[in-house]
Order: sequence, then structure tokens, then C-alpha cells
Amino acid sequence: MPRPTKKELEARQSEADIPIFPSWIFSEIKPATPLTSQTYSAMRRAIIEMVLPPGSPVNEKKICEELHISRTPLREALLKLNDEALVKIVPNQRTTVAKIDLETMLEGQLIRQSLEVKLVRLAAMRMTPAHERALDLSMYQQHQAAAIPDLHLSFRLDEEFHELIASIGASSRTWRIIKSAKAHVDRVRHLAYPRENRLDQILEEHAAIVTALKSRDPGLAREAMHSHLGNFFNSLQFVMNERKELFSHGAEELLAQHLSIERNE
Repeated sequence: MPRPTKKELEARQSEADIPIFPSWIFSEIKPATPLTSQTYSAMRRAIIEMVLPPGSPVNEKKICEELHISRTPLREALLKLNDEALVKIVPNQRTTVAKIDLETMLEGQLIRQSLEVKLVRLAAMRMTPAHERALDLSMYQQHQAAAIPDLHLSFRLDEEFHELIASIGASSRTWRIIKSAKAHVDRVRHLAYPRENRLDQILEEHAAIVTALKSRDPGLAREAMHSHLGNFFNSLQFVMNERKELFSHGAEELLAQHLSIERNE
């Protein structure tokens, strides 16, 4: 085998020096939580926001070195991610980031849409002036992030907006159920963010939801949320057309079947 050249060695060293996780990955992680939870949160966010793209290998050694942890919390975190179909663990082989599984994603979208449409109706009936101020602040922050534009911040603020509505309608526990179910949905959403005018469209849809909530109109709030979440399928088709290699085998056929059923209902 030929020996690598000096240039090749320098390139490998340069690549090894690049951190896996950018600093913003850790912005929501609480230092007081157990190491396994911190590792899981960092890995999950990195997968959802495409720092670790579908199909890429999980470099356990480098991750442990970067996070200053042993293999135990990482492997416990990977088991949880495997349960969510976000990584693929093959014994005695390397672990990889799972491709986007369309069936799991459609299940997540169903859970999300069913619960959030109900929650926004409840929120409309429980609105207070304090809730209105919280929604106004959220919209202001979203506009500021979109103006930069900062896609990672926009995504986080989008999540916080929906969590706020869930907490008004019921509780943050309900949002945790939704969040757990929609991991594959979120990967598609994040991939669709660079799409032309997508952030502006999201802001318009969120503004319509806020208007309905401030009107204390459950029917109007339901309609606005249903329309907003239903637009996800436009994003899905856009992403699949642009990056079909990121999806599991048979995704195009399954999506076509699902959309056919939707049109006939």
C-alpha cells in the first residue's frame, strides 16, 4: 500500500480537528441533567438538524472525546435513538444515522396533527392577556430570526411557538409526547427551511393562528392550525424531489399511495 503524501496527511489532520457538534447544539441542554440525557439531547438535535445527515457513520470515539464522556452514556443515548429509528445499530458493525423512514414519519405527522389541532382549540378557549403577550413575543422573535436569516434559531423558535400553544391548551407534557413522535417529521421540516420563501410562509401561517387565538375562536384556530400543518406535505415533496437519497427504500411509492388516499377522502 502506498504511503500517504504530506498533503493527504495534512488534509486528514484538518478533518480530524473539525468538531462534530457546533456550539449551538448545546444551547438547550441543562448541565445538571445526567450525562446520558445530555448526550441524547445533543445527538438527537444534531440528527434532526442535519449536523449528522442520514446515512452518515457515528464516530463513537470522536464523539466521546469531544463531549468528554465515556462510551457508556453514548451507547445508552444511541439505544434511545435507535428506538426512535434515528440511528441504525448493527452488532459488531458501525452505527449509522438512519435514513428518513417515511412510514415512521407519516405516523408522527398523524400524531402531531391530531393532537395539535385539538390543543389549539383548547388554547383558544383558555386565552388570557398573559398568553397574548407570550404569543406576541414569540412572533417578534421569529421575525427577528427570519430577518437574519438564522435557520437553526428559526427552527428552535418555531418549536417553542408550538410548545407554547400546547402548554396553553393543556400542558408541556402533551408537547413532549408530540415531540417524541415527530422526529422524522422534523428532519424533513429542517431540510425544507432553505426553500424559497418558506420562512415567510411559516410566519404568515403562525400569524393566522395567533389572530384566531386572540379572537378566542376555537373553530378559526383549528382551521388555521390544520392548514399550517397540512402544508408539511408540500415541504415533504420538495425535499424528496431534491434529496431522495436521504430517504429509506420505497419512500416515493409510499408517499404517492398516501397522497392518493388523502385526495380520495
